Amino acid sequence: MEKSSEFLMRSTLHDMANVLAGVKGIVDLNLPGQPISQRDRQRLEAVIDEGIATLDRCRHLTMATLPDDSLEPGGDWRDQVMEELEPMATLFRSRFELVFEGAPEWDQWPGKLLRGYVRAVTRQVVPFAKGSVMNIRCSAGPGGWGFQWSPAPSLPESLGPGSEDRPLDICSRWAARAGSALDATLSCEAGTLSARIPRGR
Repeated sequence: MEKSSEFLMRSTLHDMANVLAGVKGIVDLNLPGQPISQRDRQRLEAVIDEGIATLDRCRHLTMATLPDDSLEPGGDWRDQVMEELEPMATLFRSRFELVFEGAPEWDQWPGKLLRGYVRAVTRQVVPFAKGSVMNIRCSAGPGGWGFQWSPAPSLPESLGPGSEDRPLDICSRWAARAGSALDATLSCEAGTLSARIPRGR
């Protein structure tokens, strides 16, 4: 078996075991005969949502496919990004503040592929927020799309050069795969992680 295939299999088993452990933990801590509290219900839904996202990423990685990257209207794209980040906010007890910049004529975004990339990168940096606020600034212009995450005091190792050749979780692998497909470039300075995605790649 090729090393890359073995790493992918091990990552998949590891991540899905974590998802199932998370579900079991919530159920075990619930008092017998009592309904699940609203807080635990939200956590349970968030864990399951992350599990579904993991399976979707595994399917694409295994089959060497990519989600749709057709341009979508800015309003629709933003609403879906916020919806997809919500489970992560619940799990990390953090809050996301998104700011969008750009002239209306450039307010179109590369669909599910870019949303998946933003979600995967956000998962790598949200621990820096330490239960507070993660700011994400999104911009669109003639040269492409830009994103800034703060606080991010350093580039996560999982997003650094050569990370594809190391054992990684599925989310990190997906960030690398989607970033490559989008021709994204990452940099980190002054407490901010930045990504640039060019048009016409």
